[in-house]
Amino acid sequence: MIEPPKVKGWPYVRRSFKLLGKHKLIVTATLLLTLAMNLAPFVVAAAFGPIVQILGEAARGASLANVWSLSGSLFGKAEPGATGIGAWLATPLSFTTIFIIWVAATIGVVLLRLINTWMMAIFEQNLHAEVQERVYDHLQTLSLDFFTGGKTGALMQRVLHETQNVQRMLTQVLLPPLVQAIALLIALAYMFGLSWQMTLLSFALAPVAFFLFRFTLKKLEQAANESMITSRDLSGELNESISGMADIQVFNAQPKRSKRFSTAVRSAARTTARVFIWMQISNTNSEVYIAVTSALVLGLGIAFGPKFGLELGGVIAFWGLVPNTFTPIQGIISSYTAYQSMLPGIIATYELLDERPTVVEKPNARELPEVHGNVRFDHVSFGYSPMQKILNGISFEIKEGETVALVGPIGCGKSTIMNLLLRFLDPDSGQVVIDGNDTSDVTLDSLRNQVSKLSQFPFFLKDTIRENVRLGKENATDEEVIEACKLAHIHDVIVDPGRMPKGYDTTVDVQVPSGGQKRLIALARCLIRKPEVLLLDEPTENLDADQRNRLLTVIREYAQSEENPRTCVVISHDLNFVAGVADRIIVLSDGRAVDEGTHEELLQREGLYKTLYELKNIDPALLRTRRGEDGGAQAMVAGAVPAGAMGGGQIGPV
Repeated sequence: MIEPPKVKGWPYVRRSFKLLGKHKLIVTATLLLTLAMNLAPFVVAAAFGPIVQILGEAARGASLANVWSLSGSLFGKAEPGATGIGAWLATPLSFTTIFIIWVAATIGVVLLRLINTWMMAIFEQNLHAEVQERVYDHLQTLSLDFFTGGKTGALMQRVLHETQNVQRMLTQVLLPPLVQAIALLIALAYMFGLSWQMTLLSFALAPVAFFLFRFTLKKLEQAANESMITSRDLSGELNESISGMADIQVFNAQPKRSKRFSTAVRSAARTTARVFIWMQISNTNSEVYIAVTSALVLGLGIAFGPKFGLELGGVIAFWGLVPNTFTPIQGIISSYTAYQSMLPGIIATYELLDERPTVVEKPNARELPEVHGNVRFDHVSFGYSPMQKILNGISFEIKEGETVALVGPIGCGKSTIMNLLLRFLDPDSGQVVIDGNDTSDVTLDSLRNQVSKLSQFPFFLKDTIRENVRLGKENATDEEVIEACKLAHIHDVIVDPGRMPKGYDTTVDVQVPSGGQKRLIALARCLIRKPEVLLLDEPTENLDADQRNRLLTVIREYAQSEENPRTCVVISHDLNFVAGVADRIIVLSDGRAVDEGTHEELLQREGLYKTLYELKNIDPALLRTRRGEDGGAQAMVAGAVPAGAMGGGQIGPV
């Protein structure tokens, strides 16, 4: 059994009210319309009583033809000697006037409901969009560590659906009860004016209704929390399956995944059904209470009406008023019931808005001056948790204009070093320094404007090539986009009608451009900023021989230019590529720099680099034997492939 969190919701209600600040005009208009819509049924019921009374009197006198000349009062008869507002309210009105009031109020209810629905639909959707925009903008301020751990499905659920609960709370839960409370007070005043005895009798069963309301409310709260949790689980399961569909199909895991999805979707269906069931039970309790009370009022009114100062018309009016009086009460109860079902989503939305980035600028952070590219790690330690240390006091230096490769087994901290350089993460201890500036002392924008990274798995918009390159520099001109693509040696491919029929207007999707072409387009996105520090994470991934040569040319022309060399940091398991581009290689193991030097120097001494290189370049003859010697077996286990087997010497992961 899932235990629902015990959280009070009123702090979130107060915060939500602030969203209404810039919508004062439409909120005021909506409140007035809702008030009129709630009062109109009372006018209908109040006018119907005198109509029945007058028709009854006319029928007894056999003068129905002259009914239009008769009169009555909407507020009953005045007490003898009454003066002031009491006498004025009891002033007789002609049957014609009362009939017109009744017809106008009846039609008015429909028209007011239509106008109110139209206004609320626009207001609600605009408010929901505003909440979604606020949550989305906040998400973009959070540090990268927040987005790890497979949260995609749950985050999409929060942004797309759970945010709607904040809007619904304001427009369907908080604003209507304010108006309904006013309408209820007016109705009670009118009912007390007709007969205070009958008014008290109409509330005789209220304690029973209150007990039932409390019981169903607790059940609804528990069901709502369970529904939110299972809905998130379902979103996560669906996102996981879609993301991993290729592997699912490769391993024929569809039946197992279908079973898991079926379990998740059935669980979500059951908990959601329980929410609707308990909401309906709550509404049914109110409807039964109204029906029983109406019957009680009619019976007692007929039996004791004259003793309470009510004629037939007054009893009928009172009987018609009871459902309308309890409609605001039912509305308030329904609003609170709905609020309980919305509360988990409201809390989840504000919990997300309350998340704070782990990497924040200092209050006195300064702009990073134009850098030259000297990078230094000074005894840097970092771990994603106290028990999971990635870097252990690592120190190294990269000089201006130097191309340095970081090499080592998976999990040794290569990607973490890049993330620390971009300050996606902060070290637990030590310093990351660029040109003598501690990265924690400068603004994030000024740092990232001068340090660009080609990710191992670049992100692409479902948009044109032009806009995907422009993502690297907002408002870049077409000339700048073309220049960046020329730097990345992909311009000739883009303008080739045989490969890209629409040129720079080609939409990037799954099939077009190819994986290697996308990587070079992503590189152009990095180069459009003309960064002084360029980070390349597995840059040869998905590149064929031609694209690999293009990449080598880019590095030599941009990073290793004699006129203006830039600092370039490369992570790659492709040691043949590393050997061709790196001025120096830093070898990492267990979060430490265990060796460094040129490719030739590292091969001259026994060490991790030489071992990795030999595994990557093992004699192909060993791999062709069914049972190779120890070296061949080790190469197979390591996942190594012969140099050149994957196009230009590309290798698989270590």
